[in-house]
Amino acid sequence: MEAYYNVAHNCLFAKTRTVSRYVTNIYAKSLKKIGVTPVQYSMLTAIQILKDGNINDLSSALKMDRTTINRNLKPLVRDGFVYVNDSDDKREKRVTITKEGEEIYKVGYTEWQKAQDEFKASIGVSDWNELNEVLDDIIKIIAKK
Repeated sequence: MEAYYNVAHNCLFAKTRTVSRYVTNIYAKSLKKIGVTPVQYSMLTAIQILKDGNINDLSSALKMDRTTINRNLKPLVRDGFVYVNDSDDKREKRVTITKEGEEIYKVGYTEWQKAQDEFKASIGVSDWNELNEVLDDIIKIIAKK
């Protein structure tokens, strides 16, 4: 019985997944208005930052496996927000954002900001700032491993 209690109340996995679902729902609700998921919006951000990067660059930047990258790229390509083409090396796919993608990104930024503000309001500015710092620290630690 003690094991059940320990897992139910102290499992970091369960707690982070619960928070992740809550946060995902906030962003999904806002970004649904522009027709992309939070993951896809993050991908659009990374694609713009990478400037003509490849699938491996995107996978590395987002800490996602290539299968997940490809699955989430398909609707972005289908909707004309992203273009995937061959580079000089035929084994490598280059990913670029289209003009339509840039436009949807700009519109989406307002929706993304609303989601940020909603989450910040729900936990308070002090906890928001602390959570951001803790998450940044954890990401740095994990990235070193």
